[in-house]
Amino acid sequence: MLENLKSKIVNVRAHMLIRDSSYRQQLEDLPDELFIYWKNTAHKEFPGIPSDAIFFARAAEGLLMFFDIVRRSERACGLPSKASDSVWHAWSAMSQAQLDSFCCKHYARAIPHVEAGQMAITMDLALATSLIAARKLDGLVLASCTVPSLFGLDRRLKMPGGFAYRVSGGELGFSQINQRGIAEAKMQFPFWFNNAELLAAGLITQNAYDAQLLKKKTRQDGAACGSGISNPSCDLGSAGSTGDACDAGGGSSGGSSCGSSCGGGCGGD
Repeated sequence: MLENLKSKIVNVRAHMLIRDSSYRQQLEDLPDELFIYWKNTAHKEFPGIPSDAIFFARAAEGLLMFFDIVRRSERACGLPSKASDSVWHAWSAMSQAQLDSFCCKHYARAIPHVEAGQMAITMDLALATSLIAARKLDGLVLASCTVPSLFGLDRRLKMPGGFAYRVSGGELGFSQINQRGIAEAKMQFPFWFNNAELLAAGLITQNAYDAQLLKKKTRQDGAACGSGISNPSCDLGSAGSTGDACDAGGGSSGGSSCGSSCGGGCGGD
């Protein structure tokens, strides 16, 4: 009886999440059978993944947000969330035709599921594209070192095997989430997340880059004036603010080949 009560409470909370979501219409239009199919199959591909309705609703919301980003972008995008990817994989396996029809209805076209190794560009660059688009979607400063909601999803959900993004030392990086849902201490800092590289790739404008650079210089000058010591620790390409978690792939040396070490597994063209 207690388990039934817990299940009812979880379902009520999941319905409340859907009701309050900016993607409410799309969430309510998800196939009724998708949750059951995901619940019965996702754990086989993603060991340790929770199977409750709240986790599914949040993961599905993240996938819909990613579809929105792909729709708005002219470049290939990378999905930074393993939790959301679990829903995408389940839906593709359950009915690709149904998924394509849903995307055509809500996002004007079918959105292909492309594995990292089959993408036309590196997953690192695809994730950087998603990062800027996600910041824009959340109303954040594009050249800042902030973590948009989609990139923080795995960490908030404690997704086993997912990616925990956060800001450390004024740079945006990620670490792996272990099977207990805890982010490991060792971090990687994606080459393409550096503002200078985002500018070179055309993902942010020169004005946005210069404005963030001036903002950081003012902050550093203020710190140096207050302490009497100069503070040159931050490079020109990253902001000095701190933030929450986030996801994306790559390594500090740049342009990684995107295997299991990348902070995202699949993309959409």
